[in-house]
Amino acid sequence: GKRHALNNTARGYFTSWEKKEAGYGTKSVRLGVDSKLPFGYCRLGLQHAVDPVVSPSGNIYSKEAIYEYLLARQEELSRQRKAWEAEQRAAAREEAKNEPDAAADKIKDFIAAEGSVNRKRKNPEAEAAAREAAEKAFLYQPHKAGEVVRNPKSKSEKRQELKRTSFWLPDFTPAAKKQKIDKPRKRPPSPISGRDLRLKDLTPIKLTTLDDKAKGDKKKYVCNVSQKQITFQDCVFIKSTGAVMLKSIFDDLAKPTMTCPVTNKKFKKKHVIVMKSDGSGFAASGQVIAKKWSEALMN
Repeated sequence: GKRHALNNTARGYFTSWEKKEAGYGTKSVRLGVDSKLPFGYCRLGLQHAVDPVVSPSGNIYSKEAIYEYLLARQEELSRQRKAWEAEQRAAAREEAKNEPDAAADKIKDFIAAEGSVNRKRKNPEAEAAAREAAEKAFLYQPHKAGEVVRNPKSKSEKRQELKRTSFWLPDFTPAAKKQKIDKPRKRPPSPISGRDLRLKDLTPIKLTTLDDKAKGDKKKYVCNVSQKQITFQDCVFIKSTGAVMLKSIFDDLAKPTMTCPVTNKKFKKKHVIVMKSDGSGFAASGQVIAKKWSEALMN
């Protein structure tokens, strides 16, 4: 045992365990219940939501936290929009500046084509390539035995080859290209779903607690119909009535008649928001394994 432990790293290659310990390869971690966000917690503050509001995607936020987030993102989008508009104006000015030159070139080409004796259209690029090939064949091929062949590469070709092999020279150092600004989106995105989110899309939600005197982590929330504690179950919020209930109860009591069992009022399909739940640590509740990809180490 001791001898094997001393010679454990004396191999000429890395074992799978040694690669994993060195930080190479994809790592996977099973997420337990402590890594899940309980129901009623703010998705931004990760604490009990204060003045909770719910988004159309079913995520709960503290009112102050989501308002502050949307304001900051809106200011950032305004700055990006101004920079993008300035770039578009500069591009338009540059295009307008080059328009007279392009028009003059077209006129010259037209005059040259009309004034030519031969009315047959010619391809300038093909003619130039044929002329260059003829010059190389005449100048660089040996005409006598023992004559040294000259390098058929032109100056531009030599410069390109030198640029490829000697890129460290000052003349060939690549310059930073100006980054083109993408057109910014009109509205700030949701911090969780990434969809467009507006203040009027947020709906206040009233959560019923199991014990009104409980504070902090001891505060638990219950279903308005069954009074069962909501932990990691799927639940539904009806915007028009303000009722929060477990999805199983919603499917059995409310959905068949489209009537809220708490207020006995009718509601529409657009009023129903399915609340997001992280689930528990069991595999049946959803995603419980997180993976981080990293580069593999080859022996």
